[in-house]
Amino acid sequence: MTHLDYLNQNYSARKTMQEKINFRNYIINLLAKKGIEARVERTKDGNNDNIVIGNPETAKTVFTAHYDTPARSIFPNIMMPKSRVLFFAYQFVPVIFLLAVSFAFAFIVGTLIFYDTRVYLLSFLFAYYGLFFGIMRAFKNKNNYNDNTSGVATVLSIIDRLSNEELKNVAFILFDNEEKGKKGSKAYYNDHKEQMRDKFLVNFDCVGNGDNVIFIAQKNAIDCEEYKLLENSFHKNSEFSLQFLTHKQADSNSDHKNFPKGIACVVCKKAKNGLLYTPNIHTSKDTVANNANIDFLTKNIVNFVANFN
Repeated sequence: MTHLDYLNQNYSARKTMQEKINFRNYIINLLAKKGIEARVERTKDGNNDNIVIGNPETAKTVFTAHYDTPARSIFPNIMMPKSRVLFFAYQFVPVIFLLAVSFAFAFIVGTLIFYDTRVYLLSFLFAYYGLFFGIMRAFKNKNNYNDNTSGVATVLSIIDRLSNEELKNVAFILFDNEEKGKKGSKAYYNDHKEQMRDKFLVNFDCVGNGDNVIFIAQKNAIDCEEYKLLENSFHKNSEFSLQFLTHKQADSNSDHKNFPKGIACVVCKKAKNGLLYTPNIHTSKDTVANNANIDFLTKNIVNFVANFN
């Protein structure tokens, strides 16, 4: 059974404290059986438990993914890396919905029932924040195939394919609390600034659904020797297209942004009009992630690491 399938069957949700503990224990024990060094590192602020595999200080490249899963929302978080205007416009859809429903509720309660402006205001605030919490934050999402079980499975698959000698040149971090504002990676960087400031880092987030592989580089990463090597090590095939873009050409709001030499790796579908997008994440419909995607990324990353020398 592949890592992707096993995780979806046994650790599909990683939102509550106990779910995260169970997952971290599984990863530590899995790697220990393979003789691979792994540890849970709590950030100095005490709010995040990241899984660190290998030695990031001596690694030539660090590969990362976030392991926490989001709350369930009725509004999918559709990523559109090359369409920033459309993406930001879409962010207003849930806001408009919440405002409309809250105004309607406040009008009925404050105007038609109590005839009191104070009640109107309180009713609006109650409805808005109650709805926001209820539809955006309250309930865990049981299906997280793409976000971000696919990224975690990619990291584990890469580890499986590297030799012991190759593992000495790389490290891996599974970040906590990306869904709460990239807090796990931000705190890790703050705790290890000297170590991570010049570290080349590749982050996998939502790589399981689609056939358009996109790498998005932070400004300081573009001139790195590793970046050129990554470009030369990756090869598209008949199943996958490949694009290497700068942060000015595309955007992905994930953990790589907290590192000066961070690279995002996302995989998108393409609409008939050419729009690249990643659908259904943060909803119960996040049930599609393909092992072929994991295999493609793993094969090429292994090639990248093999070319270090």
